[in-house]
Amino acid sequence: MDFQPYRESLLIRRRRVVILTACSLALILLLWLILPAKPFFAGMFLGGLVSLYNVLHIARKLRLAGEMALAGEGSRMGIGLTNRFLVLILPLILGIRYPEQVNVLGIFLGFPLGYVAAVVVELSLIKSDFGHHRRRG
Repeated sequence: MDFQPYRESLLIRRRRVVILTACSLALILLLWLILPAKPFFAGMFLGGLVSLYNVLHIARKLRLAGEMALAGEGSRMGIGLTNRFLVLILPLILGIRYPEQVNVLGIFLGFPLGYVAAVVVELSLIKSDFGHHRRRG
């Protein structure tokens, strides 16, 4: 079975999510350099990095599961929930251990960054597809 259109669609989405998240992380890093609230922005940066990792990890797992489903293979695999939870704990440990360098609230505000980027990318693709189909018909 040909997985190429499926892979291309996921590749476009993944690339856009990485670009949008990287731009957000660059903005947070710039704010960390400029503003005096350095621990807060350091926490947001760490939370955003973990969020990007988690989004890329789940995207990879979902791609593999989708390819298995398209191939008709019955074997099911997990999406790595334990791994993603363990990665979430690392910046929290850093924030608790070094509160003068990393703010825990900033970490929590950085966690959804990758997921928000994924939603924005998906909504923009839906909007562009809707407008494209509407112009045709």
